[in-house]
Parts: sequence; structure tokens; C-alpha cells
Amino acid sequence: MMEILSYINLILNGLLLGGLFALTAFGLSVLAGIMRVINIAHGDFAILAAYLSLTIMNSFGMDPFLSLVFVAPIMFAVGYFFQKFTINRVLAMGANQVVLVTFALSIVIQNLLLLIFTADARSLITPYLLTNIELFGLNPSPRYAVGFISALIVFGLIFIFFKKTYLGKAMRAVPFDPEAAKMIGIKSEVIYNYAAGLALLVVAIAGVLLGLAFTFYPDTGPMYVLLSFGVVVMGGLGSLKGTLIGGFILGEALVLGGFFFGSRFQLMFCYLVILAILYLRPRGLFGGKV
Repeated sequence: MMEILSYINLILNGLLLGGLFALTAFGLSVLAGIMRVINIAHGDFAILAAYLSLTIMNSFGMDPFLSLVFVAPIMFAVGYFFQKFTINRVLAMGANQVVLVTFALSIVIQNLLLLIFTADARSLITPYLLTNIELFGLNPSPRYAVGFISALIVFGLIFIFFKKTYLGKAMRAVPFDPEAAKMIGIKSEVIYNYAAGLALLVVAIAGVLLGLAFTFYPDTGPMYVLLSFGVVVMGGLGSLKGTLIGGFILGEALVLGGFFFGSRFQLMFCYLVILAILYLRPRGLFGGKV
């Protein structure tokens, strides 16, 4: 009985961790779905948000969750203006140019964080997230549970935003039929600005939650962009539901891979799962047709 409960506990923690991964990948999915581009600096923006929260926490003694009141708007503004003054200028040259620009930005962010904060490990973990929770014989991780609940709340709000608001509908219309959207007065460049701002706002939330769950360094970002990209391609580019399901699958792969094969082979097992799903479903689980 205890052995069965331990396996159930592993699956539960994988599911909870998967919600956090889905939230981390959402910003990447938004840009891939609306602009058909990949932001290589995505993970670095998440780590930047974690360092901003750390700075606020150390300077004002503010709880990391409360720091989002400041971190989220700052990251929204960074995304909006970076898109407006940089990415929009190179979009016409093709997706490859965007990849190069965001790759350069990734290097800049990492080196700035290294210069300011040094290479020491940092964390946002607070005492109340280190308490043990027992529920029907199971021990879910409080850090993963907070990320999972936050992910569900954010995904619910984003779903309502896309379905009920004019801006959300415009974001859906632009990639579906850019010419028709232009005819009814929707400016693609403006929509791209808001989409990038929204992506980084969600990345800010994910970055703080990652800081609450794990230690981080200035060069941690590339690992998260790889995992996020895996979530997005598994679920299908631009699919909100696919991103959520892809996050759950990756969380389970990471936890179960670490349990059965050891921590050294966790990431390798995750990548094998991603490759297997793409072999069976080349466009992802919920990817559309050409």
C-alpha cells in the first residue's frame, strides 16, 4: 500500500510541476501563435523577473507574491517597447532575423545579471513554502502546488481575455487572416506590441514562481527556454490547451525520469518523451493543419 501511495505521490507532484512548466511556456506559445516567431530570450526574461522580485524582496522586505504588483507591469512594459522598437523593425526580414536578435538579447541579459548579481545561486523560497503537507497519505510539494494553482488561474483569465475582450479577439484574428484584420482597422504592429507585453507579463509570474520552486543563476534562462519550447511543440504551436497538456506531460516526465533513472538523466528522458510525441504527432497534440 505504501509503495502504491509513493507512486501516486510522484504522479501528483509531476502534475503540479507540469502546471508551472505550462505557465512558463505560455508566453512562448503566444508569440509563436500570433507572430510565428520564437523568442530565444524567453527563459532569460523569466530569470530577469525572478531577480527583480529578489531585489524588491531584499530592499523592502516584500513577499515575492506581492512583488508581482511591481514586477508584472515592468515586464509588460519591457515586452511592449522591445517589440515596438526592435522586433517589429526586423519582422519583415523573416523569422530568422528575430531569432538572431532575441539570441543576442539573451546573451546581454545573462551577462548583465552576472555583472550585477554575480554567479551565486539565488532563491525566492519562503519558509511557508517549506512546510510539509499531508493529504490522504500523500505529500504534495507546496512549491509545486502554488505554481499549479497559479497556472490554472492565469490560464483561466487568459482564456476569458481571448474570448471576451476586443484586444483578445484581435490577437486571435491577426494570425488567422492578417488581410481581413487589416481591412477592419486592426493594426498588426500594435497587436504584436500588446501580445509581447502580455507574453512577458505571464513570464514575470512564471519567473517568480520558478524562483519560489528552484534556485536560479544568471545563466539558468536557456534551460527554461528549451523546456518551454518542448512544451509548446508537444502541445501544438499557439494552442492554449496544448500548452497546458504539454506542461503536464513534461512535469510527469521530469519527476518520473528522475525517480527511475536518476537526476543525471532527467532532462534526457524529457527530451526523449518530446521526440516520441513529435514522431507520433509531428504538429503536436493539438496542432492545426497547414
